[in-house]
Amino acid sequence: MQQDTYSEHSTVQLVIDQAEELAVTLIEEIRERPAVAGALLAAIVGAIVGSALAVRARPKRAPVPQRVVRRARLMGDLAEIGGIGLRLLENPLVRAIIFRQVLKRLRR
Repeated sequence: MQQDTYSEHSTVQLVIDQAEELAVTLIEEIRERPAVAGALLAAIVGAIVGSALAVRARPKRAPVPQRVVRRARLMGDLAEIGGIGLRLLENPLVRAIIFRQVLKRLRR
């Protein structure tokens, strides 16, 4: 328990130190290159304003038909089953059983 507390404290202290170092570096860069800092600030403000305007200008969407919703759920279920199947194929016993069944079918 003592080790966990020390570990958490050292991790928090590391994050605080890194944030402080980043802040100092940013302040130094702004002092050395105010034009670059102004350009970055203008770019960030422009991106925020542009995003806000784009959201307002977007037309309202029509509701999604139920058959599309059902097909999307089916595709999600199939993907989940496929993932389970691939995990099963990692098992050597399952691979051996499948291999035997395929050989059995091919011999017929």
